[in-house]
Amino acid sequence: MSKLGLLVTNLQQELQYFKDIAIAGSKEGMDIYLFSPTDIDLNQKVVKGKKFCPTSNRWVNNCFSIPLFIYDRCFYENEVVYKKHFPYVSWLKSQADVVFLGHGLPNKWFVYNLLKEDHIIHSFLPKTELLIDDEQVFTMFENDHSVLLKPMSGSQGKGIFVLAKEERSFSLLAKKENQHFYKKVTEKQVKHLLYKISKRYKYLLQPFLSLTNDEQRPFDLRVFLQKDERGQWGEIGRGIRAGKVGDFTSNLASGGKIVPYQKWLRSLSRKDQVVLQKNINELLERIPKVLENHYPLFELGLDFGFDQTGKLWLLEVNSKPGRKVITTSFPDKEKLLAKAPIHYCLFLQLKKGVEFT
Repeated sequence: MSKLGLLVTNLQQELQYFKDIAIAGSKEGMDIYLFSPTDIDLNQKVVKGKKFCPTSNRWVNNCFSIPLFIYDRCFYENEVVYKKHFPYVSWLKSQADVVFLGHGLPNKWFVYNLLKEDHIIHSFLPKTELLIDDEQVFTMFENDHSVLLKPMSGSQGKGIFVLAKEERSFSLLAKKENQHFYKKVTEKQVKHLLYKISKRYKYLLQPFLSLTNDEQRPFDLRVFLQKDERGQWGEIGRGIRAGKVGDFTSNLASGGKIVPYQKWLRSLSRKDQVVLQKNINELLERIPKVLENHYPLFELGLDFGFDQTGKLWLLEVNSKPGRKVITTSFPDKEKLLAKAPIHYCLFLQLKKGVEFT
């Protein structure tokens, strides 16, 4: 019988999604397991985790051998979580008898450098630098009034802040506990801040793009891609994420809202609609191919920005995307999303059987 392991850093995350996967898997005769990387005994190659029981419709404690197939949904909220779990994940990936549905992409800087090698994708990427010293920021200020700094690793908009150059000073726009705050700062304070973060963390530097809608809400477009039962990429859906007025990110964890894509699209001129659709479709075709030259993938969340001049920007690529935009915009696709890992797992099983029998 096929076995699929759902790998998480927190056993309480995405409970409904995992239960839906387990129900879909049981209907296909597949055993579904839920466990954390630290639940693995590396010497015995066994796991003390949970197994889904179709009869009782719940997870039960179980000791089992490492499943052949792994669906990695590990999120590393901070360095402590990363250091605790990632060595186990790395070990799992090194095992010849373990198959991951997809490998998580490395940090944003690595992904940026992969994508910029494609001449078409490159033209949609904001200029991005790895922050080394404060001189980079002041050099960027020569052409741009504001700059965005974001952690090289991380999610949900955490750690992002904006610096703006004013006549005789600077301003800092940042977040604390999902509440944004504005502060006037001196050049000396800016240098101290940049020195402090560059010593402790790795940050990326970009021009701050004006990506707000008519309500002055920051917004972006999330497109969700996933492989099907034939191993082919397909678009599951797209939706607009709009942040709070005055904010500088559109992340849902910070209080953003979801707007139907078609409703937003109709607000554009016919010319802008045609150009936008053409550019997005070309990028959706190219991005997975470029990334899969280096990493096996199962799903992708692509975030696009659309500035006030009508320019499309590729803001981020996420190999472990959330599903809220899709489940909110297309509630009827929840079952499709739950079945997808099962169907792709069966595809990999067939492929493996053909290759290794």
